[in-house]
This record gives sequence, C-alpha cells and structure tokens, in this order.
Amino acid sequence: MSLVAVIDIGKTNKKVALFDATLQQVAHRQAPFPAQPDAQGILVEQTDAIWAWLKQQLTELFRTHPFAAISITTHGAAWAALTANGQLAVPVIAYEHDLGDQGQRDLDQEFYRRCGRLEDLQAETGTCDLPLLVNPAKMVLFAQQHYAAGWATAKKMVNYPQFWGYLLTGMLASEATYSANHSFLFDLHKRAASTAAHALGVASMLDFRFADPWSRLGTLTPEMQRELVIPALPVTVGIHDSNSALMPYLVKYQDRDFVVNSTGTWCVAMHRVQQVRYRPEELGQKVIFNIDAFGGLTKTSFLMGGQDYALYHGLIGGEDPEFSADRINAALANPQRLVLPGAFPSQFPGARGGLRDGHAVVSLADLQHGRIPGWFKDPQLGHDLLNISLALQTEVALRRTDITDTTTIFIEGGFRNNSTFLAVLAALFPHNPICCTSLAQATAAGAALCGHALLAACTPRDLAASITIEVQPVGRPVLDQLAGYRAAWLQVVA
Repeated sequence: MSLVAVIDIGKTNKKVALFDATLQQVAHRQAPFPAQPDAQGILVEQTDAIWAWLKQQLTELFRTHPFAAISITTHGAAWAALTANGQLAVPVIAYEHDLGDQGQRDLDQEFYRRCGRLEDLQAETGTCDLPLLVNPAKMVLFAQQHYAAGWATAKKMVNYPQFWGYLLTGMLASEATYSANHSFLFDLHKRAASTAAHALGVASMLDFRFADPWSRLGTLTPEMQRELVIPALPVTVGIHDSNSALMPYLVKYQDRDFVVNSTGTWCVAMHRVQQVRYRPEELGQKVIFNIDAFGGLTKTSFLMGGQDYALYHGLIGGEDPEFSADRINAALANPQRLVLPGAFPSQFPGARGGLRDGHAVVSLADLQHGRIPGWFKDPQLGHDLLNISLALQTEVALRRTDITDTTTIFIEGGFRNNSTFLAVLAALFPHNPICCTSLAQATAAGAALCGHALLAACTPRDLAASITIEVQPVGRPVLDQLAGYRAAWLQVVA
C-alpha cells in the first residue's frame, strides 16, 4: 500500500507523518521550533533550523517506510518574500510578534489610512481585522517599515505551504485556501488582487492563478534527491491547515449541510455557503469568507476559546467536573454571575473579559490581582460558568456562519472532551444534530488525502470510500434555566 509523507508545519509543532490510503498514520516525527527574535527583536520563524530537521526526517522515514509522495500543509498567516534568485528577501515573520499597544495602534491606523476602511475591505476581501500580524497584508506593511533594505529586493510573495514546496522542487505555485484566507490581499468578488494589495504595491508580486491543493507542484530536484537519498517523488501544491482539516468532511459528506467547529487555542467554525454576504452587524466582527479546497466558499468565524479556557481555569484552580444537569441548572438559576468574553479575540469586540458579579463588573486586572468573588473560587461553580460562557460564545460564532436548524454541527479538537461545554451547546441548538468526531490529526489527514489524490490522478472526492470518520452524537439535556441566563448574558456582552 502506498504511503504519503505529510509535512505539517504547525505553529506549536513541526511534524512529518506517514499516512496510508485509509488515512491511518503509520509513522510520526515532531519537534517544536518556536519563533525567535532576530537582531531587531522581531519574532521570526526558524526556517533554516526547520528545513534542516525536515530533510533529516524525510531521509530517515524513507529508509524505513518508503513513501510515494510528499504533501504539505502549514499554519496560516505566513508568507515568504523571495528575491529574483529565489532567496529570502526578508525573514519569515511570525504572526504572533507583539507590537505593543501603541505599535499595534500605529500599524493599524497606517494600514487603514493607506488601504481603506475596514468595513469596505471586509466586504471586498471577506477578511476581518485580526490582532498582531495575523492579517498577512498588515504583515506586508510591517515588513516594508522594518526591513526596508531587504524588502527592496523582493520580487515574489509565496504562501507558506508553497515556500516549503519550493525548497523541495524549485517550483512556484499558489492555491486558494491560503491566498484567500484572512489576508486582505484577495478580492473575493473579482478573484484578483485587492485594493489593499494595490495600495501596498504587492499586486504584481502575488500569483492568483490558483492550482488545486492536490495537484503536482513538481518533483524533488536532483539536488534534493541526492541529499535526501530519495528518488524523484512528486510534491503537492499544498494547503492551508484549517482547510486541510475541513477537507475530509467535504469529501465524506458531499451532500450534507454541516459546519465543522474545530476547537483548540483558536476555535474555528467553517460552513460552506453560496455567496459572500455579510449581515450589517457582522462587519467588524471575527467573521471571514474563504475558499475551500474545491473552490467553494466557506463562511468562517473565530474565537480564542482555548486561550479563554486556560486563563480562567488557572484563576479558578481545582478540577473541571463532569457534566451534571442538576448542577448546571442550579448555576444557570443566577443570571447575576457571568463569565464575560473578550480577554482574547472573540465575537464580541466591545467585551474585555472579566466577570459580572451582581451589578458589579470584575475586570481581568482585578482577578489577576486576587480580587476574586467567592463564587468564582468554587471550582465546580467557576468551571460551570466558564463552560457555559464558552458554549454561549460558540453559539454566536456558529450562527454567524449562516447555519440553519438542519445543519449538522461537528465538534472536533480539544473541546470534544469537555462534557459541560458539549451539553450546554447541544441545549442551545435544540434542532441541530451535534456530533463529536474522532478524526485524529485532521489537518495532517487532509494533507495526506491530497497526496493520495495526486498519486491516484483523481480528486480527493473520488477517495471518499476509503475514509472513516467516527461520529458520536451529543446528548441533549433539559436545562430549564438556560433561556433566561442566555438572555441576561447576551444583554451584558452585546
């Protein structure tokens, strides 16, 4: 049975994994390569170290498990600026580089001064405003300001998956899942360079002649073949990580209306839609449109649910108990006690986190300095209200992807293990089927699917029969107090 080697460049870990045609992982290597400050103190990716490690893993894995193709996926919001001879013109900047409050305000102000109003750009590009340098167009402006000499030598902007493919094959390409994903650089209506791309002077550096993610970028160069001791294997064009995780669902459930809520540090809800359409209240919110691997439109919403959970879990202390309907109904009976969103990016831009205790707001600063209401110190009650808050935030995020009462909600990632979150979420959607899925390593599995489609000279949809996604329905409890609590929570946070 043929194997595909997947290069999965995550933000936390870099991985090389081998997958068979049923998407079962048969070998796996990973290592962390956190971004490091350069001489200017700017966080940049360790591309040289990652590249050396990747080559070593490919050589060693091929020796024990010969694979037939290489497929690539990477985290979002990264690109490489290449010179005329294919070298990096500037470092690959890490999107989490912290500019500081004033630095962020200055960058954002200059970006929108040059490129236009956020509302107009969002309607044109399907991109929302994101913090730090998570919008690639803002990273362009930052690079122009801080790496002016190097930037002057840049001729091409290459998305991060295709950068690694270029190192392997010497070939350049682009594909839609990355180019159209919260970049501000791609006009979703004209399918061309955006107003922002022209304003920043990079329209001619971008390639919007999209290839399929599973198509052949090229084969290993002769130099790579000799160095890796691997024959001239094909390499896929590559794919964005969230869209890679979505692909197995698009393949397996081709005729079903569903939304995938991928949970973790970022909770990302992805729902296929027919047109780019923002409701007026969604402009300025953490809602985007992107293009999936098959060219369809996906309406996507974000919140940093994992970060929210980790913050408050640390402040509460103790263990998060398993779900109990009686205990949750008791917690819901007092709508004067609320955990508020907004400590991290959420669907509520006016919220800044903290608690509501009666008529008083307890700020995050208060909590971090030990000014904590007694009820929040109770590990059971504190965790219950935290999980209720996360479920309410998720409800809003899911509804902003234009789901209907018949849309199946698939929950994948870390929150599958949070029984209270799942139970409350199910109660908030009384008509929708809600299921947890067990597709392990979904991002890498989607990339593996691309590799196997390349080998079979077909599309991933033709491989649907070989994919198994285990689905576990979520029970829907009776929570009599939920409607009243939800109304009180929304009134405070909206």
